[in-house]
Amino acid sequence: MSTPLPKEARTFDISALGDMVRSPGDLRDWLDLHLPELVGPSISSFSPAAGPRGTALTIEGSTFSTNRLDNAVTVGGADAFVLSASPTRLQVLTSPDTDTGVVSVTIGGRSATSSASFTVTGYPAPGDDTENGPPVVTTGVVDAPGAGDVNPIGQIRVLVVMLRTTDTAPPNPAATRAQVTTAWDQVHTYYDQVSYTRTDVRIDQTDFAVLDGTFTDFVDTSPSVQNYRNNQLGRIAAIGVDAAVAQGFNIDSYQMICFVVFTAGQFVRAWGGGSQSTFAYDNGLPVGDPNRISINVTAAQAINTLFINEAANWGRFAHEFGHNIVSAPTSSGDGTATLSEDVYGSDLVDPSAATAQSFELMGQHDSHPIFTGYHLEKLGYYQPANIRTLTWDRNPHAATFDIVAHGLTEDTDPNRLHLVKVKVSDALTYYVEVRQRPGATSQIFDDQIPFGGSTNQGGVIVTRVIAGEMHNNQQTRFITLMHDNRVLLAGESAEDPARALRITVENDALQARPLVCRVRVEWAQTVTDDPNGAFDLRIEPWDSSYTTPDIWVDRNPFGSFDNPLDSQGRPLGNGDKPRVGKINKFVARVHVSGAMGASNVKVTHYAVTPPGVGDNGNWSPIATSTTASIGVNGFADVSCNWVPVVGRHTCLQAHVSAQFGEISGHNNAAQENVSDFISSGGSPCEPVVVRTAVRNPVDERRAVRVDLQGVPRGWMAQLPHAWIWLDGRAEKEIDVAIWPTADFDAYQVGSRKEHGDRELSGTAPVRIRGTVDRSYDVSVMPSGEAAASRFYPIGGVFYQVHVRHKSSIAIEVEHSRPGGLGWTVYGRVSPAVAGQQVVVDVTAPSGRDAATLVALTAGDGKMQVAFDLSGAVKVHGPGTYTVQASIFDADELDDAASNIIQITV
Repeated sequence: MSTPLPKEARTFDISALGDMVRSPGDLRDWLDLHLPELVGPSISSFSPAAGPRGTALTIEGSTFSTNRLDNAVTVGGADAFVLSASPTRLQVLTSPDTDTGVVSVTIGGRSATSSASFTVTGYPAPGDDTENGPPVVTTGVVDAPGAGDVNPIGQIRVLVVMLRTTDTAPPNPAATRAQVTTAWDQVHTYYDQVSYTRTDVRIDQTDFAVLDGTFTDFVDTSPSVQNYRNNQLGRIAAIGVDAAVAQGFNIDSYQMICFVVFTAGQFVRAWGGGSQSTFAYDNGLPVGDPNRISINVTAAQAINTLFINEAANWGRFAHEFGHNIVSAPTSSGDGTATLSEDVYGSDLVDPSAATAQSFELMGQHDSHPIFTGYHLEKLGYYQPANIRTLTWDRNPHAATFDIVAHGLTEDTDPNRLHLVKVKVSDALTYYVEVRQRPGATSQIFDDQIPFGGSTNQGGVIVTRVIAGEMHNNQQTRFITLMHDNRVLLAGESAEDPARALRITVENDALQARPLVCRVRVEWAQTVTDDPNGAFDLRIEPWDSSYTTPDIWVDRNPFGSFDNPLDSQGRPLGNGDKPRVGKINKFVARVHVSGAMGASNVKVTHYAVTPPGVGDNGNWSPIATSTTASIGVNGFADVSCNWVPVVGRHTCLQAHVSAQFGEISGHNNAAQENVSDFISSGGSPCEPVVVRTAVRNPVDERRAVRVDLQGVPRGWMAQLPHAWIWLDGRAEKEIDVAIWPTADFDAYQVGSRKEHGDRELSGTAPVRIRGTVDRSYDVSVMPSGEAAASRFYPIGGVFYQVHVRHKSSIAIEVEHSRPGGLGWTVYGRVSPAVAGQQVVVDVTAPSGRDAATLVALTAGDGKMQVAFDLSGAVKVHGPGTYTVQASIFDADELDDAASNIIQITV
């Protein structure tokens, strides 16, 4: 309902407007601006009717002000932040102090109040698989947030947060803390030995803090779960971080946080592989209630998280720690680590094929194996001289190597190696290494590896690593043994018959400790002309910014780019910012590796809108093209025309059709997010609301967790839900709000980027990261130990939001010479800023593009550019051509379009 107008305000003397009444246009503009304060607003409804604090409300009604800040909104008596405004709709963000109560909108002293109340709700109930997670509001705290990946080289600081429930307290807290410290001491020793001192794990430990619920609120003890409840992990983390801060710990000093919840010895499988920068929890109690809990702590960077109990084997601690050492690796070998995969049988169609789990920490962790060769190389744990890489081809090859076990010190003998790597292609590699139990040494790893009849408790293992993509854009590696689940001894071998590749142990006891074995690697001794698996097609997958160097956009004028080129001639980032409603080139680079080239390579380009987290296969094909041939170890750039829809941002994907004889079809696709947004205005700048799809990539109902990262100082952002429940392959669109918190002049924009350290970043490089939980059968490993759970990355989106000044542009067009077909466009932008890019489009009578021109503004905001229609008239014929200029992808002004001018030739 609306507050009635006082009597004196119910009439208006239009003569007070003077000459304005003679201009209908001016009068309409004046009324649009002032009618809300003269008449007052009206509220018809709002939604949702209930939600946690931080919920975004949509208010429907009439006579709202289009200037969002003229609308003073309260919800439950607390001020709400207006994200966007139109005459009939407001979108507002409820505050941390919102209580249950009515919605009110006030404009110019006149108010409207809703007939219904907004109900504040608390955190989702334990075990609820229907309620989505609470909102996450993030306040940027640093100038350049990190990506959240943890470099395995150097010191890694872990904050160990000790927690208990209200009904489960340790009888001796000091002893329990010491028990956990001892486990982490073993983790330190393990990584110190495995990395040859390259990884230094250091922990700090808090005192016990109390969670605000009982044991069953947080732990599901049913036999099929035996783990912390997925939908309570955010609650645990927020309470834990809040307690750590209260105890004097600076969370920005840590790369990981380990939450240890006391379970009195009750087995819990643990969670690893998560990360977040904002830790928030609100129990929903009224603001004045003494038992109310309201936590919102944002770290300077994304912090990797793991959840475990006090009684876990130290190998489980080391395993979950390993899940958090992830640095966006690629199939071509870039990146520092790739421990996001578990080497469990449950990940394979044939679980019995996962024989490497006995030799891999990401497998049978409680028996303490080191990593297999692939991970050891990617982690950077060997000097290059200790790795020999052989590239398989179709020519006969044979060589013998002395390989030394991974003992307590790294090999320094130039005649020995730790690792032999046979690279068949970017998608398939074999690793040859020697493994040995500790014996009487102080070595704490590999103490239970199966060694068969070896007298030296060790021998050779050969692992096969297949690089590819899973159903959800998450690059993974299947690591399996090429032989039985034990080491190979003298006279035994592993083979790949299709490639005539054989790896034979010639001597398994050249030296007893550390064990040295002599291994012969040979191939192609009897290979035929059949190129079975002799080549591999590949497109480089995306990185931590969810962009790939092998996909880019090229807009007219083609061949020049907004971003610089890399060493391989590919433009960085998206290449060009695409122009909506115009033809853009969507380019994909396809690589060929292996022993030979490929022919008739078919590439299909896809798009999906809006950009999103996860992949449920909802892609629309744009075009398919065929490249006749690509030479061995070469590449081809394959493009198609792409016309993006006005006002929508999207994701692009290129997929190379798998071919007979190809080594792997799992690395044939890559994805690129094309997402660039502008927060325009002056004082203050406007919020940007980005429609984002959250997609469930698996066939089962799952909670897709989303996390907001990369929000810099001077910016805020809101996710409507920390997790979203979705049926198999389903999707839900959400609105993500991102906004600057200061005036335009406070940000580093264009020529003002060098104006001192006090200025704020003019770009918010916001990442939205998605994960789904991956739980295994309770007993999947031969030892019978339960596999740990993890968060499985499903990709994400990278939104770059830029501060720009609200702008306008006007043009005139004149003949360059009387009677000719040459013309000159004169324009001026407002405000007047030098160096701003202006694109001029000339359209033929048929509607086709006749010319596209680019100019830069001068210091007074003026620009000019000439064009000639002689060639266009020959192609399109005479008639009426239209000319329009646009401020586009400028560094200080937002996008704007000019008036349209028609010229007849």
